[in-house]
Amino acid sequence: MPTTLEFYWDLASLDESKRIEAAAQLISALCKFQAEMPATTSVATTEEELNRICAGDVTYGIKRLIKGLASPRDGARQGYSIALSELLARVPCISVKLVLDLLWRSTEATKQMKGQEQRDMRFGRIFGLMALVQSGIITRAGTTAVEMRKIVMELAAIGAKKSYLREISYVTLTSLVPMLGKFAFRDELITMFVAVALDKGAIETPDELLLAMRLRRAYPGYDWYSALPQWQGRHMLGAKNVGRLGSVLCEQSVEHPGLFSTWHPQLHRVWDEIFDLYFNRARADEVANAMPMEFELLWERVVENGLFAPGASQFRRYWGFLLLERLLPHLSEDTVPSMMTPNIVRAMSDNISVKGKSALAKVGMRTAERLSEVCESNTKVGLAVLTHLLNQKNTIQPVDAAKTNLRSMMANRIVAKLDSEAIVGYVTYLQQLFAAPRRVRSKSGVADAQTAVNVSDKSIEKQRAWAVDQMIRVARFGQLPITDELTGSVLRFVAAHAAFTVTGDTKKCSVVELRDAPVPELSAATRDYCALALVNLVGELNRHVSEPNRTASDAETRGLAGHARDGTAWPTAALALVLDTKRKRGMQVVLHGFEETQEPLTKLLAQLREMAQAASGLEAAAAQRVHMLELLLGNLCVGAAFGANPQTQAEYLEVAAEVSECYAKLTQTGQESDSDSDDEPELQPVEVLTDILISLFTRDSSILRRLCDQVFVPFAELMTARAMESIVGVLQAREGADEDVVTEMDGLDAMDVDESDTEMADDNAGVIDEELRRKIEEALGSNSNGDDAASESGAEESFDDEQMTVFDDKLAEIFRQKKEQKTWARELKLSFVNFKLRVLDLADVFLTRQGDNALAIQLVAALVDLARTTNKDTRNRAVHERAVSILNGRLTKIPAGFDQTEALKLLEVVHERARRASDQRELEMLAGVAAFIGRAVLESGDVEASARVHELNAESVRDFMGRKASQMQVGFFRAAMAKQRAGLLSGLWTVAADAVAEFGRPQRAVNVYRQVQAYALADSVLATAPRVASELTDTSEFIVLTERVLRESCASLQETLKFAVSEANVNATGRLLIDGARVREIVQTVLQMVRRVAKVDAFRPIVVALKPSSEWTQAVKALEASDKLASPVIRNMCRSLADLSLLAEPKTKAKAKAI
Repeated sequence: MPTTLEFYWDLASLDESKRIEAAAQLISALCKFQAEMPATTSVATTEEELNRICAGDVTYGIKRLIKGLASPRDGARQGYSIALSELLARVPCISVKLVLDLLWRSTEATKQMKGQEQRDMRFGRIFGLMALVQSGIITRAGTTAVEMRKIVMELAAIGAKKSYLREISYVTLTSLVPMLGKFAFRDELITMFVAVALDKGAIETPDELLLAMRLRRAYPGYDWYSALPQWQGRHMLGAKNVGRLGSVLCEQSVEHPGLFSTWHPQLHRVWDEIFDLYFNRARADEVANAMPMEFELLWERVVENGLFAPGASQFRRYWGFLLLERLLPHLSEDTVPSMMTPNIVRAMSDNISVKGKSALAKVGMRTAERLSEVCESNTKVGLAVLTHLLNQKNTIQPVDAAKTNLRSMMANRIVAKLDSEAIVGYVTYLQQLFAAPRRVRSKSGVADAQTAVNVSDKSIEKQRAWAVDQMIRVARFGQLPITDELTGSVLRFVAAHAAFTVTGDTKKCSVVELRDAPVPELSAATRDYCALALVNLVGELNRHVSEPNRTASDAETRGLAGHARDGTAWPTAALALVLDTKRKRGMQVVLHGFEETQEPLTKLLAQLREMAQAASGLEAAAAQRVHMLELLLGNLCVGAAFGANPQTQAEYLEVAAEVSECYAKLTQTGQESDSDSDDEPELQPVEVLTDILISLFTRDSSILRRLCDQVFVPFAELMTARAMESIVGVLQAREGADEDVVTEMDGLDAMDVDESDTEMADDNAGVIDEELRRKIEEALGSNSNGDDAASESGAEESFDDEQMTVFDDKLAEIFRQKKEQKTWARELKLSFVNFKLRVLDLADVFLTRQGDNALAIQLVAALVDLARTTNKDTRNRAVHERAVSILNGRLTKIPAGFDQTEALKLLEVVHERARRASDQRELEMLAGVAAFIGRAVLESGDVEASARVHELNAESVRDFMGRKASQMQVGFFRAAMAKQRAGLLSGLWTVAADAVAEFGRPQRAVNVYRQVQAYALADSVLATAPRVASELTDTSEFIVLTERVLRESCASLQETLKFAVSEANVNATGRLLIDGARVREIVQTVLQMVRRVAKVDAFRPIVVALKPSSEWTQAVKALEASDKLASPVIRNMCRSLADLSLLAEPKTKAKAKAI
């Protein structure tokens, strides 16, 4: 019996300390036993030799440790493998062949075994091979290529057969890599690794990639170009391999999806090698020589467009967050652009949650917390991250209220650490990065100066574009403590690099922003990007209100949108930089078409300065209009100066001349028109401006469209009938209605399309296209003119190969043109939709600012018509929604001085359409419009017009009660009750009294439901009684009306109850015409009406006077005694109906408790 038996029990302990202690004691005892054996240089290759050379305890120990590797008990595999590895390392007389023979025999998985037993055998074999490799006996003399092949093939086979064992198998293979160099047949072993473990270079998994990277790093002299023909370049991470690397590192394969059937929650070990390559400065020489791709490119392909791609699974996003955490210690202002990309920010916003219990929510929250800590410790990194978070395109608000808002979570913490000095320092860093990307990168990049040399020109352009974007984001966001000086610095920097190149000594340049010469020189693409960025920056600053000057007077302390504190408009500042600097020595303007635009821009700049000076002497409203014209003119000039399209530049200058003319008209005060009295009146400034704004809506510039809305605001109060006709004309235009509309829309094909719904119905489906037939006949030529069947059948045979090729080309060209025509027509229709949407913005501004203007009626009429015509058109759904939204939300003011006839015509149209409304939403919209127009007419005090309003209400009620197909509802009249003043409600009260008197009686309305609605209408008007009593001092008129409404309601109810209990209430089929449910609704409504009136002190005497008559008492008792109609609820109501006057008495405490 071995004396070391007790040590084997603790080797399987779950306590790691016990396992290590047991292994140490066991190895110490076995080494003592072996030391007592005679010294020998022999190596045991068989069991017989093992028994002869080694001590009995050692022999037993080796066999037992190998056999215990397959044990599933607790921590047996870990403990036995540690002990085996240490024993093999200390006993030099054991060969690799012997260990493999014993291991193969003890861990052989047979078909007769159960699945769990086979799994234990595989794990045992892997742990045995790991112990063999870690012991180092493989490098001992006597190890042959056959044994090495056996190890490699077995590990590769296990990894290929079971995906959950692949990583541990290849980790063992990777640990063999440093040992290969100690063999004389090293190249043979490397070839075997490539053929067996790397599948002849077809690397498809991260495990194979890690093994290949370690092999290439350890043995660069091997012919890797031949061994791995599918991987190009000096390094596995070369730029040409980025596509293949994306599939491998994201663990996705279209051809072999089974390779990644098992998910593991930890990052693969290959990422350790990748991060060590890029962020370990000790490997800088290797990076310089092997020239792997830039880290940003790898990150973009694998993480941004792979793990965080839209639609990526939660498992891949989990890996992505782990990689973000791995990157945070190396985060710098250089790596922020690659990290804070749209997909990553979206994933962080969607998946961080304080209350989230999922693994993805937890890792997302942890990543955000650590990112916040990094940003707090490094202000440059914090600003870089913050500007990405504040970017509207990148920040996604959480859908679930339980989720944390990424912006609010991080922005407050970052901004708390920032001040103006830190922001200026960050902008300075961005300007240095723009000027010399390689130099700045070498100071703060991932390696050293040698690494920066590998930066490609494309990457430099990308970095410069990012630097410009960052500066603009810093300058335009109000959440940061930005000064006008910093904003002006950014604007001048971008404008200078877009417009100028310095031909002399840059250190003596008059423009401070150009004194640091860009290295390398700016490319034409970078300058164009700066020009576009400047136009966007100026557009964003149009709404930016500068911090007021605290030491100035009150008039100067009010911030002016689009202007600096000193009153200079930002577009004027950008334009002045170019035109005032162009003549200086050593400066050359490189803007597109500057020679053609220089002269008109110079005149317009003088006009801008004149406008700024003139506005300072005007009152607030007039000055605001001049400032808005100045902004519009300045933006047009900036677009013309920094544009790249000559046609667009010419169009901007043409519109700028029209704006200048509008300003001239605006300043002509008190001057008479030179035109004759018979001629058409001269256009007013607002009329010219409206036409200009509408024309600008056809441009593809979102900045100009937003600016048009901003400019229109101060001019809304000056609107004239002709200016309104321009807006209404666009809203009423129909696609293809006449040639003028089509001609007007010819310039809209360049507009950007905002709508995603491109579904269109082909009106010409099934109709022969004669033009297409003619073109095809022309392509066929004379061969298509045969009269008999023989000539037609022989037409194709008369073409030789060359003619057929020409014919095919012509036919392809015909169909291509036809397709382009259809595409153009579709885009034109969508552009027409977007054009109307932009004009609707002007309508929204006008109704918001000037809802009490007489022209509002004309605009509302156009909006109602637009909402109706686009209701069922899916392509114009956005137009319909916008028009309905304006009508529902902007009719809050009451116009005056309008044409009563036109208003009444519109009201008639609204009532007629409401009676035939297509859905509830349209009816609600029409109800709001009718209430708006009705109140406006009633407020005017015109007796005849007011009477017509009441007539229309009465007609609509009769239509609702008497026509079954009517779409009218009581809610239509409730909208009018809510909007009208209390003193104007008498007409609706009269209509309700007439309705309940006529249609509240049985068999007067088209059906019983409409009869019930007559009582509901009466209840709706009496619901306004408290408002009437509180707003009016004289309520005598409404007391009379209230008495009539209650009297008619009670009379109709009495007649209804008599009919309900009579034999006439039964139809031919035996069913009740008025069933118990309808009776309950009517009774409940009447009781509610009485209670409403009784609560108002001024009207309570009316209820007191409602004494029951004998006929009333008889009808109530008949209902209470009816078996068909009476229910417990109705019988309870009958007790209240017995004497309605009692409802006027206040409830006693006893009654209240009983209730």
